[in-house]
Amino acid sequence: MITDNQIKALDENELAYLYYCLNSEWDSLNMGYEFNWYILRAFRNNTIQHILNKYSGNLTDENKPLIMQILTKLETNK
Repeated sequence: MITDNQIKALDENELAYLYYCLNSEWDSLNMGYEFNWYILRAFRNNTIQHILNKYSGNLTDENKPLIMQILTKLETNK
């Protein structure tokens, strides 16, 4: 699960991209209710890398390091 410390460690762009990816994944699963911050926190850290990589095609080459930055901050701020 994503903790408050992990969320606080992310900058605005990182958090926006993480939210976008997890929201997109949630919508693709047709879960029946709206994605929100409580659901974002429920994602396990070991599934986040897969989801970020799945949506990485939307990033420009200069923004590709964003995924590694997010994963690093999530790992170091457990």
